[in-house]
Amino acid sequence: MQVHPLIKSGVYLTAHVTGLSRALGFRYRGRGVIFAFHSIVDDDAFCPDHALRCTVGKLEWILRQLRLQQLDFVTLDETVERLNAPSARPFVAFTFDDGFADNLTKALPVMEKFAAPFTVYVPTGMIRRDIDAWWFGIVELVRSHNELKLPTLGRLRCPDRASKQRVYSIIESAIHDNFELLPAIREVLVAANIQIPALVDREALTERQIRTFSQHPLVTIGGHTTSHRNLARAPAEIVRAEMGDNRKYLEELTGTPVTHNAYPFGHAGACGDREAAISRAVGFRTAVTTRPGTLFPEHRDHLHALPRVCLTWEENAATLQCKLNGLSRAINSRFGHPVAHM
Repeated sequence: MQVHPLIKSGVYLTAHVTGLSRALGFRYRGRGVIFAFHSIVDDDAFCPDHALRCTVGKLEWILRQLRLQQLDFVTLDETVERLNAPSARPFVAFTFDDGFADNLTKALPVMEKFAAPFTVYVPTGMIRRDIDAWWFGIVELVRSHNELKLPTLGRLRCPDRASKQRVYSIIESAIHDNFELLPAIREVLVAANIQIPALVDREALTERQIRTFSQHPLVTIGGHTTSHRNLARAPAEIVRAEMGDNRKYLEELTGTPVTHNAYPFGHAGACGDREAAISRAVGFRTAVTTRPGTLFPEHRDHLHALPRVCLTWEENAATLQCKLNGLSRAINSRFGHPVAHM
């Protein structure tokens, strides 16, 4: 179950004010962090899927705060090199998942302003417009209704912005807890005449944009499978095809090597040791999860299970500092070992 953003924010604020975050940093901070974004939107945009969105203004604020802390902004290749260098300066790397067009139109100008390199992980289906992006459908369902009645979830009221964000989070969390809910949810979307291909077309990069994007000196294009499915629920041969075919497609499209990979969804229920082994066998140099954590020298032995820290519209000074200090890993591991991997 997802924790409400206000509760998480309160935890981070308390840890920041009391000095707990700073104390935890001695054990959990590591050498660097890979930050994860998805979509970048206008400052006045309303998005029920707020956890996947960050505003232009907030992105600029985050980069400015990180620069003030004198953190180096590095590529994923440089990230790997710094794990092998004991004297390396603290660093951050930036990644964007799913191939949103706004990564080019809204994120890139901000990243250019701060000379910040970044990797964009792109599923083939987003570019070809044939991905089953059920999460886009749920966003539209919640946005267009003030009340929903869904299988197993019952009646959900969402008449205002706050409740729409809450209801979207409830539905998404329920699906990730039990993917068997998806067929029934799809039936609801069809009944509501929600056309997912049209929503994808509105959100996703085109092939022409990908070609342009890939030539930018700050940009690295990474793999994100063909269909953005939950890999842990698929046979090994399908997983291998999802990764390998996606890599081949992106390399042929951009004319550049694709050596970095991201697992769809990235949580413990969506990828594990098997997926890491397949990613390595397919030829990727690194692969990232969404398991929270910072980077340590030990991750040299886990390059296909690198943790990331997600950033969204809700960041403030307390949450950002706590995430740099590794509080999310401390909580996620119940104050266990600081090195996060599969």
